[in-house]
Amino acid sequence: MTPHSPSLPRTREYLIAGALLLLTLATCVTVGGIFLIGARTDITTDLEPILSWRTIVGVWTNPGLLRWGFAYALPVLAILLAHELGHYFACRRYRLPASLPFFLPSPVLMGTFGAFIRIRGALRSRRELFDVGVAGPIAGFLVLLPFMVYGVAHSKVEKLALAADPESAWSLTLPGESLLYRLLVWTFHGNLPSATILNPHPFVFAAWVGCFVTMLNLLPLSQLDGGHIVHALLGSRNRRTSRWIARVLWIALLAAGFLWSGWFVWSAITLALGLRHPPALDESVPLDRRRRWLAAGAALIFLLCFMPIPLSQIPIVQP
Repeated sequence: MTPHSPSLPRTREYLIAGALLLLTLATCVTVGGIFLIGARTDITTDLEPILSWRTIVGVWTNPGLLRWGFAYALPVLAILLAHELGHYFACRRYRLPASLPFFLPSPVLMGTFGAFIRIRGALRSRRELFDVGVAGPIAGFLVLLPFMVYGVAHSKVEKLALAADPESAWSLTLPGESLLYRLLVWTFHGNLPSATILNPHPFVFAAWVGCFVTMLNLLPLSQLDGGHIVHALLGSRNRRTSRWIARVLWIALLAAGFLWSGWFVWSAITLALGLRHPPALDESVPLDRRRRWLAAGAALIFLLCFMPIPLSQIPIVQP
C-alpha cells in the first residue's frame, strides 16, 4: 500500500484554528465561569450563562469573576486539546493527512461544543482505525484525571438547605456524578452526610466537561471514537453482530432520554451519522493482543466517565 503524504497545515488553517481557540477561550471564561458559579453555594451572581452584552461586561469588568472563568477555562481547553492531539499525532504516525484541532465556541452553558480534527484520507486497516480512534479518549483522560483528583481534594463539603417552594427558590446546577468522581469523593471526603454538597473546585467542573466529552465520544456507535474501536475489534466479517450491537445500544440511548433529555439529541445525531460504520480499505489483519488490552482500557475509561444524568438542577434556599 502506498502511504499517504502528510499535508502540512497552511497559514490559513493556522489562523482559523488560532482564532477559534481564542474565541473558545473567551466564551469559556465568560459563559463557562458563570455556569461554574451556578454549581456553588458560597458565591452567587445575577448573570446568566448566556453570551449577552450584560454577561460580557459583567464578567470582564469583575476581577473575581474573571479568576473563576480562567480557572475553569484553561483546564477545559487543555483537556480538549489533549484529546484532539491524540487523534492528530496518531494520524501523523500513519501519514494520514489531518487538520489542526478546531475548537467550537458555545454562547451558552459550558462555553464550548468541544473540538475536532478533520482526517482527509481513508483509513487503510483495522489497526490504523483503532489507533486513531482510541488515541483521543486515552490522551484526554490522562489529562483530565489529575485535574479531577486535585479539584475533588480541594473542594469543600457544604450544608445544603432544600427549598420548600421551587418557584421562589434558588436553582443550583448539579454536574453529573461519574464513577470516577464518586470514587474520588469517597477517597478524600468519605461518605457525604445527607443534605450536604461538594462545592466544586473549578478543576472539578473542568474535569466534568472532560468526562462528559470522553463519555460521548466513547459511545460505541456510528463514527464516534467508540464506534471506531468496536468496528476495529469486530471488522466487516462480523457485520451482523455489529448491526445488532449498534441497534441495541441506540435503543438504550434513546430510552436514556427519559432520564436526561440530552440523550434524545445524541440518539438523533448518531442516527443522522448512520449506525453502520464504513469499512477500512483492508480489514484482513485483526487487532493484536496489545490493542485488545487498549480496547479494554477504553471500555474502563467509558465506565469511569459515564453519567446517566450528566446535568440536573435542584431548588435550594438562596445563599
